[in-house]
This record gives sequence, structure tokens and C-alpha cells, in this order.
Amino acid sequence: KIATLGCRNNQYESAEVRACFEKEGFLPVPFDSRADICVINSCSVTEKSNYRCRQLIRKTVDSNPESFVVVVGCYPQLDPDAVKSVPGVNLILGNDEKLDIIKYLKDLNVFESIDKKRSEPLIVVGNSDDETSFRSEEVNHFAGKTKAFLKVQTGCNYKCSFCVITLARGKSRSSDPETAVRQFKNLLKNGFKEIALTGIHLGSYGSELSSPTNLHELLKELIKVKGNFRIRLSSLGPKDISDELIDLIAESPKICNHLHISMQSGSDKILRLMKRNYRMENVYELANKITSRIPDIGIGADLIAGFPGEGDKEFEETLSMVRELPFSYLHVFNFSRRKKTDAYDLPDQIPSKIRKERVFLLKDLARKKSLHFKEKFLGEKLDILVEQNRDPQSKMLKGYTGNYLPVCLEGPDDLINQITPIQLSHIKNDVLFGVV
Repeated sequence: KIATLGCRNNQYESAEVRACFEKEGFLPVPFDSRADICVINSCSVTEKSNYRCRQLIRKTVDSNPESFVVVVGCYPQLDPDAVKSVPGVNLILGNDEKLDIIKYLKDLNVFESIDKKRSEPLIVVGNSDDETSFRSEEVNHFAGKTKAFLKVQTGCNYKCSFCVITLARGKSRSSDPETAVRQFKNLLKNGFKEIALTGIHLGSYGSELSSPTNLHELLKELIKVKGNFRIRLSSLGPKDISDELIDLIAESPKICNHLHISMQSGSDKILRLMKRNYRMENVYELANKITSRIPDIGIGADLIAGFPGEGDKEFEETLSMVRELPFSYLHVFNFSRRKKTDAYDLPDQIPSKIRKERVFLLKDLARKKSLHFKEKFLGEKLDILVEQNRDPQSKMLKGYTGNYLPVCLEGPDDLINQITPIQLSHIKNDVLFGVV
């Protein structure tokens, strides 16, 4: 069984790990069931992520005393000793090694006998600075998911002052377009109606290939594929969203009218300290271009509250940006001070209490923006993709529109995994409801 923490790239890579096991005749089981081998695909984007990883490792070891426990991914890549310090872990693999998991299990004779008596876990973690090629496994299934992910890029060449992911993932590498199109078609053959393209820096897709290309060109190839499906894009930086990309989203019904922008701050001073490659002038210009070309688009953003040097003035600039720009939702993060990053040593570190207050204020504003966006579409007819699992509270079907509005509705299970036209009817307790 496999537990996944973190981003869409991680979810895709967990599906790749599952595919590696299935080739060897293993069967997946639910995470609350007994398994011979337990794999934890970790995240380390913040210190809180590390804490959650340690919690999950301990819980897995305690509840699976006879299982062989493997921890893979970003946390061991950045701090293998911290993972090793948690009792009960048997094998620790970095990001580039996770797809070789079968090889390392065979080297340890795990397939013949589950040996829990090893005093020390085997640690195989390469150097993320090494030049490595893009690797992928053919994926046919995502546990409990109606929507599929397709990893077309990993790594990042930027060195933002707060980010450890470049240390964990290495330099940017991309899938070649032919492989990406083949894997995309394979996911469609397996019944998926929505495929989200993912990457650590998706906007840099194809730039380092021997025949350089870009995300816009890849999308042009993908929308030529026949079928009733839609493509969703994962997070992009402001400088990644070209006029050509905006036009393609506007013109193609197969690309969701939804963009998630890695914004981080609304203050030019803080953006400079973060070593971001854009300023607020670029952001406002981009927002105008997007909304004038695609009026009904859903726009989300990532924001970090309490970055070093963020005084009241700089935070107010971020609040003003959120008020002025047409966001439909926000992902707000409390600044996490990480060793080995430039931000760790910056002066004017913000106290925890103030950071938490700013997170609260941004989330409260985000909720109001989200409600306003939902209200704009009441009475409108939109398509949603109905998801596999019903809403746990209401037992109603649920799904997302192309512009990323979450909707609950009454209906039979026959609608699951179907792109279904609905009319948005009402909002109750911030939840949007629709009827077929």
C-alpha cells in the first residue's frame, strides 16, 4: 500500500510506484488494511510537511508491525538522517531512486522474506545536483481518482530564496512530446475524462530538450487527440503565461478555463527578497489580459504570509492585490524557515504570532472572494466532471466545473466520471449546488 503526501507530481509518482509493483504481481490494498510492503511517498515543502511525514511514518510502523516500510521522495532527499531516526523504517530512497524501488527490494531479498530485524535501514539517496534524465512509468490507474495526472516535467532551474524544492528535485527536465502524447492517449483509453498536466516548474516544459519546445506547443498537440475530455493545467508562474497560451485556452473547449498562478506576494520589495522573476506591474498586466480574453476564467494563487522583511506596509500591498484582482480562491501558506535556503538568514524574521494573524486575514479575504465568484455564476449552465466519491456529509455527487468551481448535486451513480451539463442553483454555507 502507498500513502502520498504533497503535490500532484507526488500523486503521479505514487501511481508510477504502484505500476512498478503491479508488474511484479503485487496487488494494492486500502491503507487501513494489512500489507506486506508499505510505501510512504513524502513531501518536504515546509517544516509542517516534515512533521506530517514523521507522524505518518510512526503511525504506519505502529499499525503495520509485520510490514516492510519504505519512505521515498523529497523528505529523505533533503534529510535522510531525519527519516532514519524514526524507528521501524527499513528502506529510504530519494527522488531519483523511487522508480527503482523493485530493484532495491530484490537486493534486500524482500520478495522472499519480509525481514524486519535489520538494525539499520538501507539508505539510497543520490545527489539532486547530478545531471539526470526525465524518467517516467506508464500509469493506468489513480487510486480513488476520477481525474488523472500526467507528469511532463520535474525539477526547477530557479533559486527562489524560500524554496527547498529545487534542492530536492534538481534541475528542470521534461518528457519528450511524443512520450507525453502517447501517455496522454493511454490515460484516455483507461477512461479518464480530465487530465491535469503537472510539473515542479510546468512553465519551463521543453526548454532543455535537444529540440526545444514549450507548454503551448505541447497543448496544441494534445487538443488534436479525439475524444470527450478536458485538460487542466497545474501551477504556473506569471512569466510562464504567454499571450499564445492565453489565446489557446480561450479558443479550445478542451482546455479548462482555469489558471493557478504561483504569486507568493503582492509587494515588489518582498518579491525581490524572494528572488522571483516578476513584479506587480507584470501581475496586473497579466490579470487584465487573462480576464479580457477569458471573462469566466477561474484564477487561483499561492501566497506566503510573513516572509522576512514583510512589514505592515508590504502586507497591506498583498491584501490590496487580493482585493483588486479577480481571484476565485487562494492557497495561503505560513512562511516556513528552511535551512539551506537564502531566506533562512534574512534579517527581520516575522514572529509566529504575526504570521498566523496574516494567514487568517488572507484566508478570510480568500473566502469572501471565493463566495463572490460563485455568486457570479448562479443560474448559469456549466459542465462538471462528476467525481468517484460522493460528498461525505451530504452523500451528494460532487465535481468541478472547467473554471474550478466545486459543485454538489443530486443524481445517480451513472453520472460518475461523466462530463455532465448542470445549472448552478444556490449556495448554502459557502457550498455551491447545482441540478442536472
